[in-house]
Amino acid sequence: MNKRICFVIEAFILMIFFPLVVNANIVCNDGTISPSCADCHRGCCSHHGGCSNSSSSSSSSNSSSNSNSNNSNSSTSETYKETPVIVENPKSKDATLKSVKIDYEEIKVSANMSYTTNKESVSVVATPNDNKATIDYDQNPDLVIGENVITIKVTAENGNIKEYVLNITREKILSNNKNIKIKVDDEDITFNAYKSDTIYLSYNKDRIDIKYELEDENAKAEIIGNENLKEGKNEVIVKVTAENGEEQNYTIVVEKYNKTDETAVNVIASLFVIAIFGGAILLIVKLTKKK
Repeated sequence: MNKRICFVIEAFILMIFFPLVVNANIVCNDGTISPSCADCHRGCCSHHGGCSNSSSSSSSSNSSSNSNSNNSNSSTSETYKETPVIVENPKSKDATLKSVKIDYEEIKVSANMSYTTNKESVSVVATPNDNKATIDYDQNPDLVIGENVITIKVTAENGNIKEYVLNITREKILSNNKNIKIKVDDEDITFNAYKSDTIYLSYNKDRIDIKYELEDENAKAEIIGNENLKEGKNEVIVKVTAENGEEQNYTIVVEKYNKTDETAVNVIASLFVIAIFGGAILLIVKLTKKK
């Protein structure tokens, strides 16, 4: 009894589930039967389209995955093909001066610089701190008497501009001429090593009569010691100061007579004149007698 019941149950089960198993099998192109697309020997999915939803989904998923993979690879490929960005170093903004030299003499660098000379022209050499900076200025300016303004323009690599002002003062070249012509009592005086021969002065005079003429009108003369001359030897000094400040003394030697000396000198001079005059008369008389 029990065996019969089991047999009936097994037969019933087979009747119900056998068609499902048969329907699950797939006939592939080569004639083989495959229970699923995954077991098919040759592309069941592409020819039958009867694959299970799971297989289709899997195929779709795989296709989508492949597509995404292809897109990813394409995106990656495109990224590699992009032009690389080159980052340049920033340009220097240094527009300062390193040094300034005038006629090879270095001066202190500042916004306003000063220099004094008596030359008509000078050489200016300015150097920037950054060798990429450019500089513009008059390197050999012609100078006028007085103030001369030179602008030094420094342009940095990035275009920044800084200007420096150089004030050059040209002084006049001053004369050192100390030459002078001197007259005493309207007679020219000669000097040997800036000292004159002795000039004699009457006892009743306190000074000598001096006139002078300077060779350079910008020079100055000063007479020293020509007041209250004493008896005997005196020195009167004519001090000449040139335009540039140099000085030179011209010494006039003056000997003043006392009254007795002058009387004796006058007597001797008178006798000398008489002697000359008498001798001239005698000579004339002798010449007259001979005729």
